Amino acid sequence: MENNYKEIFEKMVKSTQKYLEDNHLYAMILGISGGLDSTVTATICYEVEKRNPELKFYGVSLPCSSNTDEENDSAKVCMKGFCKSGQWLVENLQKEYMLMKATCSQRHLPTTIGQGNIKARLRMMYLYDLANYTKGLVMDTDNLTEHYLGFFTIHGDQGDLNPIGGLWKHEVYELAKYLHDEYYNNPLEFEGYRLMALNAAINITPTDGNGVNDLGDMGQIAPEFAHDNNIEAYTKVDDIVKTYIDCRGLHSEQYLIEMNKLYNKYSVKTVEDIVNRIIRTEYKRKRLPIVPDITKART
Repeated sequence: MENNYKEIFEKMVKSTQKYLEDNHLYAMILGISGGLDSTVTATICYEVEKRNPELKFYGVSLPCSSNTDEENDSAKVCMKGFCKSGQWLVENLQKEYMLMKATCSQRHLPTTIGQGNIKARLRMMYLYDLANYTKGLVMDTDNLTEHYLGFFTIHGDQGDLNPIGGLWKHEVYELAKYLHDEYYNNPLEFEGYRLMALNAAINITPTDGNGVNDLGDMGQIAPEFAHDNNIEAYTKVDDIVKTYIDCRGLHSEQYLIEMNKLYNKYSVKTVEDIVNRIIRTEYKRKRLPIVPDITKART
């Protein structure tokens, strides 16, 4: 049975609005990369503000030199499409990053991943300062795939409320395609930035903006799938992750039966790399943002 993305989107919007109102918060602060997750989250925030104009949505792009022109352009299109005039901005953090990198390098040379963590934490400092000023919260954009793979920076790209956190990455793509079609079929939206933003987000190569791998995020997660289109690649990754998560508590014999099914579909190395990533990042899942329950909608 296919997911009801109309119902899923409505649930995300309503739960986000209710959380802000119940906690007397007045703004949603979102770091926008121009990628899929932040663009879909921007769509949710835009709809919340449209329904309750007292709940302001602020989009912020915080690039460094490792962000590509494609990413920066996509971020601007997203902000122009979903943020009101005066409620979006671009602030380049390269100078601050170089200063912090130099400070850290007095004791040790940060690894490539470590440098990416510095950038993520600098971005989060900026976003939380803006949230404090506007009496709001910072929106989280991690999906269920990133959650289990540990593909996020603690105290970096985590936030307070995560509307898409219950969706696998391939489901976020499907939600984006649903939203794209909704805008496409609306004559008032056809020529607008919102349609352009969703189209760009669906087609852009997923990356953390830190230049860690030339093949983007998939180059780190499963290089075997890096040349598939985005939704095909993540459908395969999600199949491996979900199968492992569902069967890891089973009796050893049944566990091996389920895992052998994966080995017959994908390379042993890819399956083992993904499983090992889940195991070694378990500590990162101890403290999590609030995720709305969309169980009934994602059948």
